[in-house]
Amino acid sequence: MGHTIGDHVYGESGIEFLLVDRSLSRHRVRSFHVDVRLGMDHPEVYRDGDNTRLVPVSSIANAVLALGARHTGADPETFALALAEHFFTSDHPPRTADVLVSCTDLAPLPAGAPQSGVRHFGPGARPRDHAHVTLPYDGEPSVHGGLRGVELFVTGGATFTGFARDAYTTTRAATDRVFGARLDVTWHHTDKDADFHACRLRAGRAVTEAFAGHTSRSSQHTFYQVGTAVLDACPEIAHVRVEGAHLTRAPVDLTAFGIDNDGRVYTASDNQQSTVSVDVHRT
Repeated sequence: MGHTIGDHVYGESGIEFLLVDRSLSRHRVRSFHVDVRLGMDHPEVYRDGDNTRLVPVSSIANAVLALGARHTGADPETFALALAEHFFTSDHPPRTADVLVSCTDLAPLPAGAPQSGVRHFGPGARPRDHAHVTLPYDGEPSVHGGLRGVELFVTGGATFTGFARDAYTTTRAATDRVFGARLDVTWHHTDKDADFHACRLRAGRAVTEAFAGHTSRSSQHTFYQVGTAVLDACPEIAHVRVEGAHLTRAPVDLTAFGIDNDGRVYTASDNQQSTVSVDVHRT
């Protein structure tokens, strides 16, 4: 019985670094995480152990850092496109280049900022900007952008009623519940030359305004509303995926301590989460 090699991919993941942009009147610092996967057509590497056309993964990591130096102020989509295009300049180009970039701004501290532009920074806050670029050999890139770790919370007014029940259902109907969610919102750009920064700003506003402006009937209901709001705010994108978790925030029973918990203390464990996702397309 013979054998044949199918799809084969290699790359480098978890490449983490900081980019400091000193070109602005106020310096900017971002923390980056990059994953690169290259789809190859090098069966001899696997079959025969012939490394003649195999570029070491350290070269991939070094390329990410080197191109980062030239893109200190770039949007993650622009940086991901530049990285994907770079790998096709190799003497042994891949079939596809798949690049994922996520980044977050470190938060400038309000005190101790001299006039020179130097700033002091603390930990970055969520969400993280992210981009995913797939570039095939002799093809057009597919560009996705988005926001990761968008955490939202409302202290009341959300409902959950009229749901199906089975033998294991213990959930009670709620007409005035607290509701928390952590979302990843990803959209597909129709144009690789789009204004990624402007789109991200509009999408981010749409997410928070949609959450604040509607009454949640379920996690699914909220996630869909967020997706439609992003599509409406950004005509340059084709579709949106909203996925994440409904963060369970249950009232803590304090009766053993003689305390009536009237909606003040809630559990905050994220170990067990419901998961929800929805793709929203234009019609």
